[in-house]
Amino acid sequence: MTERAIGELSSQPDIRRPTLPLWQNGLVIIITLTYLICELAFNSRLLDLVGSLSTPEDIHSMERYGRALTAIAAALLVLQLVLAGNVRLKKRGIDFPPLYVASMVFSLCLLTGVVTWQTVERVIEQQVAQSTGEFRQKSLLAQLYQQSLIDGHQTLEGIPLDEDGGQRQTWASPSGKAFLAMLPLLMSSVSRYHPLLESETAQNLRDSISVQEGGILGYYKAWLAARADIYKDYLDYSSVTQKNVRYHEAMIPARLDWEAFFMLDVVQSRLRETLALPPQSRVRSEYPKDDALKQFALELQAPHLDYAMQQQLPHLQAALASYGPGGANEKAGEDAARAVIVPPIALMFSLLGALTHLAKLLYLLLLPLSAALLYITSWRPVRLLNRHALLFPVLLICLLLGMFSLMNNSITASPAYHALRLGLQGADVAITGESSLLSGGTLLRVIHAVSIGQSYSYPLNHALRQNLLMDFDFGYETRDK
Repeated sequence: MTERAIGELSSQPDIRRPTLPLWQNGLVIIITLTYLICELAFNSRLLDLVGSLSTPEDIHSMERYGRALTAIAAALLVLQLVLAGNVRLKKRGIDFPPLYVASMVFSLCLLTGVVTWQTVERVIEQQVAQSTGEFRQKSLLAQLYQQSLIDGHQTLEGIPLDEDGGQRQTWASPSGKAFLAMLPLLMSSVSRYHPLLESETAQNLRDSISVQEGGILGYYKAWLAARADIYKDYLDYSSVTQKNVRYHEAMIPARLDWEAFFMLDVVQSRLRETLALPPQSRVRSEYPKDDALKQFALELQAPHLDYAMQQQLPHLQAALASYGPGGANEKAGEDAARAVIVPPIALMFSLLGALTHLAKLLYLLLLPLSAALLYITSWRPVRLLNRHALLFPVLLICLLLGMFSLMNNSITASPAYHALRLGLQGADVAITGESSLLSGGTLLRVIHAVSIGQSYSYPLNHALRQNLLMDFDFGYETRDK
């Protein structure tokens, strides 16, 4: 019907029709729709990444997928432009062989994709490479702060509390994840928040160590494994009949019972080394289970966490120069800077690509549809839609962005967010030692729109990833905490 209508209307110059032939227009629509599904699914997975534990490898993997999708988005724009240019040349009598056109389209799209990939990579790597030692160190602290919020060890004053008195559900929501994607960049690049990061460093580090170990249950399992290794040694020891036995470079008496063997200094020393305990700690062979491991947590886990925190704290509080080129903490600082910079940039490019191609998809659909409808009716709105087929999707997207900027959710309406907005007015965002083009207030307005938009789009994006892409993880595999 559409093709016939457009064909019969070909003699009416006041009706706009697709530049491309119908089959090419349909092909571009299908490719664009496929890209949009992948881009929206990636967007949801990116939020999952910032809302849970992640490693530098996870960040690198998501970064590569993000660059690939951005490169595809640019190549799709070139695809349509080249095909449209070929049609216009045909109308002027310049007709190239189909194989030549196909080769030219493929080459230009490939070139555009490669250039875009390298450009995005260069933007990120340049920011990371030129980042100051202070920014890198504060990025490490900001990540710890972010993780404490996610795990529920830390609450952000002024943000509404969940029913259980924490904020874990808030940060697990789409709007919360979108806010957390930007928060580390704000806190590490705006100097007024550095004292807050520094004052919370020790506690956040202690909480982070506990989470990485699986909490009290994870450390309890580590104790069980260490005790099992000692018990194997005890079985070997008990089979020896000599009066004295050499055990790990120490002479110990023979025929001791299990409890006495376990409390020997040489055994305790091995346990302290295995379980990362301070020198004065004594490890028991049994801990009661009927008190929810409270005694175990008090006698063993708490000294371990304090000791591990004290061991790692000097690394975080090292001189800023150590995070710069050639410094002892250069690699750790670069990884931290990348982890702070990549999610916001990836989220920005993801949204930009999705919105651009959503507008293009609507245009590709509206133009032939409105032309076909004019075969049936000359209703003024249809004619207006036909004449300005691109204007309508652009206005729709601008309207959505405007609405997202004005709407609020539990986070953007909170006293904490209001205080953040006041604190960022006129504040400089410094990553490389020079003030960024975006001020803190401008960046927060972007965060606002993204946070509101994700509240509505994340459920759809997540469903697309799970159902149409068969739960494809984009290189990030969720880990159980």
